[in-house]
Amino acid sequence: MGTLGRYAPWFHTTSAGEPFTYRAWKWLIQQRSSVGWSGDLFERIERTQWDLLIILDACRYDTLSRVAGCAVVNRAVSPVSATPDFLAGCAERDIFGDADYVSANPQTSKRNPVPEGTLVDVSEEGWDEYLATVPPDAVYEVALERLETDQRVVAHTLQPHAPHICQVGDSVVPVPGGLHPEGVDTNIEDELKMQRVLASGREDLDRARRSYTVATRFAWDRALAATVEALERGHTVCITADHGELFGEWGLTEHPVGVAVKRLIEVPWVVFEPPREVGQGEAPSVPERLESLGYVQ
Repeated sequence: MGTLGRYAPWFHTTSAGEPFTYRAWKWLIQQRSSVGWSGDLFERIERTQWDLLIILDACRYDTLSRVAGCAVVNRAVSPVSATPDFLAGCAERDIFGDADYVSANPQTSKRNPVPEGTLVDVSEEGWDEYLATVPPDAVYEVALERLETDQRVVAHTLQPHAPHICQVGDSVVPVPGGLHPEGVDTNIEDELKMQRVLASGREDLDRARRSYTVATRFAWDRALAATVEALERGHTVCITADHGELFGEWGLTEHPVGVAVKRLIEVPWVVFEPPREVGQGEAPSVPERLESLGYVQ
């Protein structure tokens, strides 16, 4: 089975199978969203001097804020609500320049976000049949290798996008009882993606939300592990997302295209800078100490 075939339940783009009332309501929200919608995410990416940019697919700002215990998560606003538009916007503005783009999302091969850079698609070789997705470390291993070539690198992981996975002990597994082919009602046909599954009412939204929170914590933990390694090599790391996720807000689920709903367009923005080296026996000056405490003139 080809890669896109494997991902069909999660990335299929038609609305067949959604209840008519849901499709009609979604259309109304899309029309409302088309007026006056803008965001600052692309501008943040362009003006920040990052070496490694980590993109967590479908990561909500509010959820990551709750599970990120070692960092203050800032809020950015994405100008898009789905990955295809994110990739197209990146290419149109050429916001990554000649950076390497390492991605587990199979849509990247159809919508190259780095026309001046190098696209590395790991969606095929990194595919895990049991997990029904590409685990994040398959992206980070390649990204960290390329970071050593003095290239800026974008690492686009699938997590916390469904199917939801997490770590139990030393193993990465589907979230127990969560939103995953292993845990979804077996009466649901394979070709139905989660947006339509949730919209149809066949899956409990509260269970899906709790499963997503577990997956977000896992995505953050793996992103932090890659961040620490990059920081130790002296690199600046940014963590953000292409868009968020919906679990019934405004009567919608997952991440429909062209929908400017708060929880769907609010994404995390975290910047990690490597520690500054101070010579042995050399005490930092008062201005340096003040700056390290956050007092910047």
